[in-house]
Amino acid sequence: MKNNPTKSSQAVAFAVIKSDTGAIQNALLRAKEIALDSMAEAAATDSTDKFPFQTFRKIAEAKLLSAPLAPEFGGIGLGQESGSTLEMLQLLKHFGRGNLVVGRVYEGHYNALLLLKLFGTKEQFQKYAKEIVEDNKIFGVWNTEAGDGVKIELLGGGKYRLQGAKTFSTGVDYVTRPFVNGALPDGGWQMCVVPMEKVETKIDASWWQPMGMKSTRSFRVDFTGVELIENDLIGAAGDYYRQPYFSGGSIRFAAVQLGAAEAIFDETRKYLRKLNRTNDPFQQMRLGEMAIAVESGNLWLAGASEKFDEYEKNPSAQGSENFLAYANMMRTAISDICEIVMNLCVKCVGARGLNKPFHFERIIRDLTIYLRQPAPDASLAAVGSYVLENAKPNDDLWQNLTFAE
Repeated sequence: MKNNPTKSSQAVAFAVIKSDTGAIQNALLRAKEIALDSMAEAAATDSTDKFPFQTFRKIAEAKLLSAPLAPEFGGIGLGQESGSTLEMLQLLKHFGRGNLVVGRVYEGHYNALLLLKLFGTKEQFQKYAKEIVEDNKIFGVWNTEAGDGVKIELLGGGKYRLQGAKTFSTGVDYVTRPFVNGALPDGGWQMCVVPMEKVETKIDASWWQPMGMKSTRSFRVDFTGVELIENDLIGAAGDYYRQPYFSGGSIRFAAVQLGAAEAIFDETRKYLRKLNRTNDPFQQMRLGEMAIAVESGNLWLAGASEKFDEYEKNPSAQGSENFLAYANMMRTAISDICEIVMNLCVKCVGARGLNKPFHFERIIRDLTIYLRQPAPDASLAAVGSYVLENAKPNDDLWQNLTFAE
């Protein structure tokens, strides 16, 4: 297998990363504008045979696909430099507000770039960064599978062959550089990037018939017979599940979900104002509850980003555990917030509002599906385990622990 640099050597390679505060703020403003425009396309592409292509064209034109890259690679360091985590979560929230499908695909793109930064060689990163900057390639992470999952055969001479399929392969036909992770003969879990236009796969679109998130095109893809070379493999076996980056990634999808809750909140207010029902005390009470829920979600974003930035500045085992517990709390809290906002919205708008051309029923369908993330009970139990094993008073429980080590 390939001799991958350690994270410490990667830190040297990427030490020049400096995020541009002004450029990041401009990127956030552009993302917000794109999100506001994307809601119409979200309604028009609410089908498994469509994709929000026009929104992603705008994202590419605004150079937001390359935004997470370091300046030396053609980006602005958004979310890749410690201290810009909150801005990345805000960008994801903007995209989720406009169209959860866009937020879901972009979050996968960002996740892939983070994995490349953490575990790829500098040469690999340069290669893939060039494809993003020059060709607007969209990356993704296709890790989920069923019983016929992907196996990696060693052919020798630096060549490998894939056998098996992935499910929930988000963005089929549009995500052209997915991480297709698979099992090595010894059971190790290896990350691979597959250049989709250069290989032949079997796509089963009939596998994806959900109630929502239809245009994510999360089909089943069979990679049997696809051959890769050494440079297509990223990192060492097991790196994909390296903590706190694996489970801590939940703060990103939670940010996208919060964006949808904000959209429901804003659309509900607009709906009630249009019907002149703003003086109804029951409606006022519901909107008050929604406002509290949404704003608490924004506070969770700020808290989680602060905890991750603290860990990045002073990595340690205790700091990792502290951040992961907080990320699990944030993920759980935002899931609950979304459920509260959806339920209150339905009470506010009634049957009339849940009819087209209003956006409520589509957003609620999409959010209901997107909230179904893996292991929610285990995440909550992990928080309980952490606080039970920690004797510190609550005032100190979520402070950065690295300074005391």
